[in-house]
Amino acid sequence: MQTKQSEIDQRGPGDADPTATLPRPVDDTDYEHRHFINLVAIAFLLVIAGAIIWTVRAIDQNEQLQRCFNSGRRDCVKIDTPPSSIVRVPVR
Repeated sequence: MQTKQSEIDQRGPGDADPTATLPRPVDDTDYEHRHFINLVAIAFLLVIAGAIIWTVRAIDQNEQLQRCFNSGRRDCVKIDTPPSSIVRVPVR
């Protein structure tokens, strides 16, 4: 039932609002559970984002290596070798 403007004007300052007596719906939302689910969703999305970033970087690294090989270079992959300035002579 809507309150008409004329009815509002006729009420005195001490009269109660008839819409205030309606029962309010019960809020049975489990906010703690909602917060937990939101945190789980955020963590899942971060893991997915990390996996995407890792995949894109791996693909880019492979493409750089392939371009190096296709250009005919032979030093595309760095191989760690011991320094050549240190020569150890066996002591007798």
